[in-house]
Amino acid sequence: ISVLVNCAGFGAVGSFDKLPLDTELKMIDTNVTAVHMLTKLFLKDFVAADRGYIMNIASSAGLMYGGPMMATYYASKAYVVSLTSAIYEELRVRNSRVHVCAVCPGPVDTEFNDVANCKFGVSSITPQFCAKKALEGMFGRKLIIIPEKSIKALYAGSKFAPRGIVLKVTGKVQKKKLDK
Repeated sequence: ISVLVNCAGFGAVGSFDKLPLDTELKMIDTNVTAVHMLTKLFLKDFVAADRGYIMNIASSAGLMYGGPMMATYYASKAYVVSLTSAIYEELRVRNSRVHVCAVCPGPVDTEFNDVANCKFGVSSITPQFCAKKALEGMFGRKLIIIPEKSIKALYAGSKFAPRGIVLKVTGKVQKKKLDK
């Protein structure tokens, strides 16, 4: 094995105080704990061999300040981005040939909406397009891979906007998902 793709994950939409704790703990186990464990286990072997790729599927949510109505999901994906970024730098300073990256797409046409019991408030991309861009980025040794130009622009713009404004806009977009 020379490539690990950590792709399992799910979300839930609703007010933080109203979502069932059990659902959120399962989300943390899937989106955070499983990614952490698999990354650590595979990374040890990859570092020993001085080769290999780890692609952690995060989300554009992981690049944002937070997501009202999807607080746990946004936080879990921010964990994936942060963990991946730290490991990337550790490997870089050691001149390791092992590469880690985080893929941060916006909405992708999968069963995500059915599981989260919502609908996307913005347009989505196909899984094939996302996978193509993810592989190009990974083999191009990029750290953060954002497949869509529109999400790249949104992310770039959000860096300059005050946190409160980004949270308000994000909250409005997430609230639309409940109108399924």
